[in-house]
Amino acid sequence: KELLNLGENVNVISPIQVGPYYLEKLSRMDRETILETIHNSYEILSKEKDVIIVEILRDIFFGSSIGVSTIEISKKLGLKILMVSSTHKDASIDAISAEKEYISEKGASFLGIVMNSVATIDMDRVKRIYLPLLERKGIKTWGIIPEKIEMRSPTGLEIKELLNAEVLACEDRLGDVIVENYLIGAMTPDSALKYFRASPRKAVITGGDRPDICLVALETDTSLLILTGNVRPSPIVVNKASERGVPVLLVPYDTYSTVNMLQETAGKIKYGDEKRIRLAKQLVAEHIDCKGLLKSLEEDWRA
Repeated sequence: KELLNLGENVNVISPIQVGPYYLEKLSRMDRETILETIHNSYEILSKEKDVIIVEILRDIFFGSSIGVSTIEISKKLGLKILMVSSTHKDASIDAISAEKEYISEKGASFLGIVMNSVATIDMDRVKRIYLPLLERKGIKTWGIIPEKIEMRSPTGLEIKELLNAEVLACEDRLGDVIVENYLIGAMTPDSALKYFRASPRKAVITGGDRPDICLVALETDTSLLILTGNVRPSPIVVNKASERGVPVLLVPYDTYSTVNMLQETAGKIKYGDEKRIRLAKQLVAEHIDCKGLLKSLEEDWRA
């Protein structure tokens, strides 16, 4: 709402809000009421707008059991379906082809696809094999957005907030550091050095009673130290981290619990996250044929 400077109420912008267990809520609601609610909000938001992007459930089949899938909603609103795929395996291309045929069979309009977060190692295969296959199936690819570590990897600040951690050093650096990997320091210092050197931009998880591991980690490309069990480290560790500009977090959990909590974290764009917002806008501008997309929509509208 604030990012796009929209004046409408949040309940109009997002008329039906659901979580992972969406069927429990939606199954208690009348199907026609759901569709009419979405339609009314769409009509309000459409006034004096050139383009409206409607985000629906992440799979075209979600909501099918109660008749409010992507296809039903797009037909109700007269939308064209643009798919975004962040999975780049052979099976995903088969799935995209089958879903396009299903969409067409159900009488909905299919606009094409955008490939998102394509790793460098996969880029040649996507362009050389996948795109020609999709084109033969009548599927237009409007862009291929390359993977950017900064978009998917959490910052030290996001990890601090997730773990509700106490900051012992370099709090001002938390928003700048990016964490690509998590390593557990539970070995001898000699073994740890080789282990840590092989993994750049990492968070090392260890106990505050292991200054040897902490100091070895700080000699390598470490983004963050996470000390478990509420055991405060030696001042030598804190001072060294401060010299190297590496934030140090202290958490009350054991190592196993901390690792499990970190499995749930990933970099996400939030309101006020200017770096990721700026990067996302740059990626879209550089890698998606936005002019072609708008021209296609305009031609269909005129027709």
